[in-house]
Formats: sequence, structure tokens, C-alpha cells
Amino acid sequence: MFRPRLRAPAALGGNITISSSSGASMLARRPAQSALAPIAQARRSIHHLPVSRHDARVGVPNLLSAEGFDLAWTQHMTLMLNRLNQLAAGTTYEDRELKSIIIRTAGNQSSAAIFNYASMAHNTDFFFKHIIPASASPAEAAAAREIPATLRLAIEDNFGSVETLRREFLAIAQGMFGPGFIWLVKANGLNQMGRGGDSLRLLNTYHAGSPYPGAHYRRQMTDMNTVGAEVAENEDDPAENWLKRQAVAADPSLWKQPDRRPPGGVEAIPLLCVSTWEHVWLRDYGLGADGYGGKAAFVEAWWNAIDWEAVASLANLNRPKLKT
Repeated sequence: MFRPRLRAPAALGGNITISSSSGASMLARRPAQSALAPIAQARRSIHHLPVSRHDARVGVPNLLSAEGFDLAWTQHMTLMLNRLNQLAAGTTYEDRELKSIIIRTAGNQSSAAIFNYASMAHNTDFFFKHIIPASASPAEAAAAREIPATLRLAIEDNFGSVETLRREFLAIAQGMFGPGFIWLVKANGLNQMGRGGDSLRLLNTYHAGSPYPGAHYRRQMTDMNTVGAEVAENEDDPAENWLKRQAVAADPSLWKQPDRRPPGGVEAIPLLCVSTWEHVWLRDYGLGADGYGGKAAFVEAWWNAIDWEAVASLANLNRPKLKT
């Protein structure tokens, strides 16, 4: 029987052979020469694959198989960081951390590609950091699944109940026609019940959009990969930078820290996110065409794998004082 064999480019981080037989497909990934091989060997790799809390040999228990984790984390992150290293080489972004790159390139159309690769890598890392790893003991895993009291009260104040929050995550995921991320964030202002205390909100970003306040220009409700290459007037323009430095040197009082928030931007601290990108869930959950599996099943499984202790550590919640 004819068995087609397709070979994926080695630039993806390793030699991948896809074979099909009797309607089934198998994915075999040969070990790459290095965990993060640069696309151009002559260039340095500044941004490296982070050390994951998850064991690539077993994947993520009750969420992703070893093969699914390899695709969603190792292969995908390697590609994103390789491309970022290629584009950022020789620029001011070469040795900056990912979040700094995201904020600095969000309003610059000429740096759209750099933003996308940096933001996608950051978002993916954030997603996996808040999932219980296989290395957790049964007692540790049980403790991580228990929502700390202060966080639970904040969720109930803002969403009515934890179950409502779960259903909203699922409903938004089902309603997102394109790929992206759904975020639980801590925001300024009154909570959603109109009372004092911490405000928790859900927001979704499409593609590689970012939830950070300084990057709200690029929450990306559309695909920003197609933007033009015209140079924006920003701090990365060498001539403008030179003029600013000369003026500040003559009068230091002119210096001020730029506010990178767009007009109306809301201060938001990301606490938790789930990726709805197909490469994360499609291998293990399928399309769900018959009502079984698919994106909905993946989000349900993700909810049961959340490390709520990690979420609470970012939230730094404050309960409002009762008036006496």
C-alpha cells in the first residue's frame, strides 16, 4: 500500500517525519541538535527555551500527552524564539526580556513581526506556568487545585461564583473563531458587583495579542502579521532619539518617563490564561466534530489542571475593610 512520507523543514528544531497508514497518522520527531538551534548559525541565540516545570517525557497529566506537550511547548516555543532571535539580531531588542520587547514594540508597526514572536512566546510560557506539573505529589496537586480563600472570595465578588467563572472561560473559548488566549486579569476600579476591593475580569486576545496595559495597542482583534512596514515615529527612530538626548542634556528637566499606555488604557495584571491555539489541543483532543473532544473538552481538562496557588501568588489580593 502506498505510504506517503512528508519531511518538515529542519528549521523547526528537528527532523520531523509524518507517515500515514490505514487512515491513521503517526508523528515521529527526531532529536534536534540542540534544544534551540538558531535559524542563522552565524547569529547568537539570545532568547532561549525556558526551563519548563513540566516533564517532556510524560507531558501534562490529564491534559496533554508527551507528544502533545512536545508540539505545544518544545517545538512551538523553539520556533517562536528562533524567529525572534533572527529578527531581533543587531537591534535594541536583542538582549531584552520578552515582556520588555512586547511593551516597546506594541505601538510600532515596523516591529509587528518582532512583537508577534515575542508575545506568542511569552503568552505560551505564561499558560504553562499555571498548570500543575507531573512532578507534584498527590498532596501537592490537591493543594494546588484548591483555590485559596482570598482568591475565591474575589472570584465570587466579581463573577458570582467559581462555577460561573469556569463557564465563562468555556463560553469565550467556544465563541472564539480564531486562535488566541483567554485571560483572567486583575484590573483597576470597582469590582464587577460595584463594590470596593479587587476587580477581576476576563479578556480575550486573538493571535499573539497581549493583555499588558502598555501593549493595548496590540490586543490584536485582527491579525497584525499583515501590517505595512512603514516606519512609525517612536523612540526607536535613531534621528529622533538623538535630538531628544541632546535636548535633555541641555535641560535635564525635560526628561520624563514615557507613558506607554494608549488613551483609555486600563491597568491590568494577568493572573491566568488558557491558549485556544489549535496546535495546543488538536493532537490530543481532535476537532470535536461529533460532540466529543475538541476545544471544549480541552478547556474543561485545563480547568481541572490549574495551579491556583500560582494564580493567587500573582494576584496579591486585598480584601476591603469592613466599616464599623
